[in-house]
This record gives sequence, structure tokens and C-alpha cells, in this order.
Amino acid sequence: MNELRNLLLDCRATLRRIDAAFDEGPLRPRLDKTIIAMSTPGPARADAVPVAEPQGFNAQQVAYAWQQVARELHFTHPGLYAELGDRVRERLGDTLVDPATELLEAQAHLQQTQSACASLQRELSALQAALADAIALDDGDARGSAADCALRRVQRLAECASRGAGLSKAEPQRPDASAPTGAQLQQVAEGAAAFSAGQREWCIGEAVARTAFGSTPEQLLAAGDRALARLLLEDAVPA
Repeated sequence: MNELRNLLLDCRATLRRIDAAFDEGPLRPRLDKTIIAMSTPGPARADAVPVAEPQGFNAQQVAYAWQQVARELHFTHPGLYAELGDRVRERLGDTLVDPATELLEAQAHLQQTQSACASLQRELSALQAALADAIALDDGDARGSAADCALRRVQRLAECASRGAGLSKAEPQRPDASAPTGAQLQQVAEGAAAFSAGQREWCIGEAVARTAFGSTPEQLLAAGDRALARLLLEDAVPA
């Protein structure tokens, strides 16, 4: 059926090219009607189950219409037809991907990006904690976000290295001072601060106990300081 319809399209285009009065003659309407009828699905069988058709044109009808117009342009506007052919060949040279496939690929890329961001956040929290354990800041410098404090610690580390002096380590905390306050937990949960080594050790032990050993210390440590702080905030750790 498609081959016969294409043959009729070629015949109509050829007749239009060799006969200037073809469009005004009686044959053109008959050809148009036959081509349209061959492009339209036939009547449904009496015992067929009716299927609701969406309003508008389907992709096949649109493709047929474009094909007919393109065949007519081949004879009426050869220059435009050649330019369209060049553009079609350019599109075919590219990798055409279905929109649904593009969406799935974008979702997979987003998941990979989110996983990479979470891994980088854990590394950043560990680095900030290591800097806090290595270099002490006085009350005047220990202000701002965790990134600000980490930058000051790096600057102080560079100054000590240039002078050849030792690092000013933080004073060891008492065992009962390792538990963070509620405000500190909130800052860590928001990413504005990081646990010290003593605070992290206390929080991991507390989280293991609260989850009834449902989480191991390794899992809690891998999840990062922010996740650990959020877990403890759910039960409102007393200050």
C-alpha cells in the first residue's frame, strides 16, 4: 500500500512538471483524494473493539504531509528542496536520541553528580575536622562558617611552615566536654561547621546506641558529619 501511494505521489509530481495546467485539470483532485485515502487507516471491523483516538494528528500523518510537500518542492522549488536535503543529511550525520532516552540519561547523570557531591562533602568534613584537630583558633578567629575557619587554619599552617615554627594544637578536651551542644549539632547538620575528632567519636558511639546497633561505626563515619548530626538531632540531644 505504501509503495502504491508513493508511486501516485511521483506520478502527480511528474504530471505537474510536464503539464502547466495540471493543477486546474480534473485529474489532480482525483489523485489527491486517492493519496489521502491511502494514507488514512481503513474502516474498523464490525467486531473490533473501539479504541479512543487522541485529538490532533499523529506522527505518521505529519510525516506523510511533510513527505508530500517535499516531493512537490522537488519540482516547484528545486533550490529550496536541495537546501532541505542538505539539512536532513546533516541531521542524519548526528546521533538522534529519543527524548525519553535523553531524560533517562539526564536522570542517571544527575544521580552520579549527587553521589559525587556527597562523597566530596564527606571528604571536606574530614579535612575540616583534621584541620580543627591540628590547629587551634582563638575566640577572635573562630568565627564565621566552617569554610572560613578552615581557611584561617590553612593560612596559619602556611605561616608556621614559613617560619619553621611548630603548630599550635588545640588543648585536649575533657571526656565530658566531647559531647556537642544542640547548637553545634545544628551547625554541623546545616554544613556550617564540622565535628572535632572527640565530638565525632562521641556522636558515633551515641548514634550506635540510639539505633540499637543497627548502624556500624564505619557506616556512620562514611555517611559524613552532616548525616550524623541530623540523626542525633531527631532525638534532640541535650545541650
